[in-house]
Amino acid sequence: MDATKSRRPAMAAVGCAIILATGIGSTSVLNAITPLLIEGMGTTVTDYAFGPMLATIFAFVGSLIGAKFITKIGARKCLLIGTVCVTVVLCLIATATNTVLWYVANVINGVVLAIGAHAAAAGVLAEHYGPRTPSVFGVVIGVMSFLVAGEVFVESLMLGAMDYRTIVYVFAAAVLVLGLFSNLVLIGKLPSERAKGAAASAPEAAPGDAPAPEAAGAEQAEEPAGITLHDALRSPALYLFFLAMVLASFPINGYSAYASYFFVGNGMTASFAATLLSVFAVIVALISLVSGTVSKKLGASVTSVIIFVGFAAGVFLMVTWTSNGALPIAFASLVLCALIGPVQILPALFIPQLFGMKDYTSINAFGMGGFYLGDAAVFVIVAAVMQNLGFNMGFIVLAGCGVAALVLFLLAIATSPIKRMKKPQAARAATLAPTPEDAPAPEPQA
Repeated sequence: MDATKSRRPAMAAVGCAIILATGIGSTSVLNAITPLLIEGMGTTVTDYAFGPMLATIFAFVGSLIGAKFITKIGARKCLLIGTVCVTVVLCLIATATNTVLWYVANVINGVVLAIGAHAAAAGVLAEHYGPRTPSVFGVVIGVMSFLVAGEVFVESLMLGAMDYRTIVYVFAAAVLVLGLFSNLVLIGKLPSERAKGAAASAPEAAPGDAPAPEAAGAEQAEEPAGITLHDALRSPALYLFFLAMVLASFPINGYSAYASYFFVGNGMTASFAATLLSVFAVIVALISLVSGTVSKKLGASVTSVIIFVGFAAGVFLMVTWTSNGALPIAFASLVLCALIGPVQILPALFIPQLFGMKDYTSINAFGMGGFYLGDAAVFVIVAAVMQNLGFNMGFIVLAGCGVAALVLFLLAIATSPIKRMKKPQAARAATLAPTPEDAPAPEPQA
């Protein structure tokens, strides 16, 4: 029993990686067979693209209530709901012969993104790892990225043996089985759930009985430092952080959507562009693995500078490549642009420094709401820029949005409630510290 308890944090991290890989990874699986889905539903590309836009809109709307919802019913149960919903989504898509079921599936998928994905997984990890959550979450996202790449590879092998509807059904079954196993076996009951169960089963104390000192000490030790979402709503740092997340979603989502168009539009073959983007995905996974550790060592400010200035430098190399066509420059731009990968877990990396760990899950959900709002807007805005001003200007706009997000993040850090709380504490500590004059005089020797 003790051995299982000691392994529980690692098991929970593995469980979160599997749930995210099968849940969020289903989007990558569907993207790989987009032409088959369009043909199977007898629709157009424009009508098809309205589905993902619905998903993003509902993810944003869901995030507005997701913070309270996750806190109320628990992060693990939200992940369980997410697993069941993704299974339903895949089954709807597999049976869809028109866009009606496709749109319904995307609405459900948007709700999953809001309550049953990153924010809920961060809540599960926070209960086990506390202040170490950002480092662990980075590793979880990196592992998830590798697993998703494996899913797409397996799908490519299956396409030669069966039709796309059967493949989607197979993935739906895998999502359900692996998700339930991860949730019920690997993650199991969270410390907060066990504490509630123990409190419910414990005999009531008599009115005059005082709590045991050990129990009181344990309760104080379990109380994390920081502020609640309710208190954070009074701080400008939260709104700066939200706007930063909106703009931060532009570079990563815009690059993922339009990088292939950029390279092919500037003379690269489609097959080689696809190869470059697969390399990009691997680099992003590797960077995500260490992003949490780097953020913990360097701090949120330096980490944000590396992420967004690195991406801007990568875009500069992309534009430079269009003028001379040197392949090493294209590869170098790929590496620098991949620094934008950890953007999807920025709430996990920044919240401890901005607001503390007291209401980590709720504030995380709020931040992801900003990310989904930007995701809904980037495709329309960048597409319009590229159509009217060209591919280069479209990517320059993405880099500019990243730099603007960096400025907002730095302003959020400067106005952080946690930072303001620490200043009076440091001042009191300095006031109470004994001075040399306060030291007791040595006793005279006989």
